[in-house]
Amino acid sequence: MSPIAWRALASFVAILFVGWLNALISPAATILSADAAGQQFANSTQAYIQASYIMRFAGGLAVPAVVLLAILLAIWWSDLIRLRNRLFPAVALLLLLPAAAQAYYDKNDFTEAYFILPNESAFFIPDVANNKDTQAKFGSMEYLEANKVAAKRFTIPHAKFAGSSLWSDFYVPTGRLIIVDRTPYNREWTAPTSRGTSARNESFPCQSSEGINVTAEVAIATSVSEENAARFLYFFGVRPPQGNRSDPQVIFTSVYAGRNLAEVMDSVGRGKVQALVCHEIGARTFDNVNHDINAIMDTVEKNAAAFLQSKGITLDYIGWAGTLSFDKDVQQAVNDRYTAEKIAPVLVTLQTKAMLDAMAKWNGVLPSNLSGLWLLPGDLLNGLSAWLKSVPGSKPSSP
Repeated sequence: MSPIAWRALASFVAILFVGWLNALISPAATILSADAAGQQFANSTQAYIQASYIMRFAGGLAVPAVVLLAILLAIWWSDLIRLRNRLFPAVALLLLLPAAAQAYYDKNDFTEAYFILPNESAFFIPDVANNKDTQAKFGSMEYLEANKVAAKRFTIPHAKFAGSSLWSDFYVPTGRLIIVDRTPYNREWTAPTSRGTSARNESFPCQSSEGINVTAEVAIATSVSEENAARFLYFFGVRPPQGNRSDPQVIFTSVYAGRNLAEVMDSVGRGKVQALVCHEIGARTFDNVNHDINAIMDTVEKNAAAFLQSKGITLDYIGWAGTLSFDKDVQQAVNDRYTAEKIAPVLVTLQTKAMLDAMAKWNGVLPSNLSGLWLLPGDLLNGLSAWLKSVPGSKPSSP
């Protein structure tokens, strides 16, 4: 067998050996790089440097690569020396060729970074092993207490995934970064398009115990505190990556965005508040709904706060965003009844007072137009005129 053939066979055996070594070390490398990545969240320069070196060494499987390179150099050294002038331009050209940066599933290990904003909480969860104890979190509470802004760049670690390719395995993330957006939420759920958060009718249609339609409008504000971010994430999860779940480009997605507070409150939160408001209104007669309007909201606030807190959401405030409204004919009946019950009993008193005030200001001359008095007998009119002239403060008639 020629020397070239022997070298080719030896190279093939070396590649198989290093491939076996790579598969042997791969699980440990995955765990080491994922564990080290969490140290990036620490408020420590030393921890960041240590994490960077460990991720690069373990994630890139440096030991097998160095071993393979050393073996291949030893096998082909004499030929490389002889052909160095021809090989150098080709190698340089290969090094300059761009490669696709698909960091979560790629033949090459490119740096994949994410910048965590001040209104975000971040969780890094290793893919395998004891990821209950090794996951890490980055929040802003300690920064807030120190009057500092919490924001940090996080580098996602990668390692070769054993068995992902016949000759050269793919690099994949060794853990996943999950982002929870804690941006506060507020809404005014109203009916008119001229006010409220939305141009749509977002009021709550309810009914009293008699079945009378009652429409309510509510103002609300909520937030997710840093200590509740994990609970919020547990109940509402993340947005699934788009695509086929069996596609490696989807399987190895590195960064997941948690559902934000706005979409949760516009669905689950709003539904719960409406249920609570309508339950309180439906448990009362129409008359008691108006009478107990403050008591209704007190109960809604208590129950809404308890429900939201159990899901990791803090209720900052809730209240009526407008008056209760009813069907047009019901509203007219309410107005008429109010007039009958509140104004009618004092109507005679008001009319008498108005008449006396008018008499006190009268100059004693009967109006030329006696419409309204023309049915009275003439002697009664004359008597009334004479009596009015005798009322103190009345002015004498002109001659």
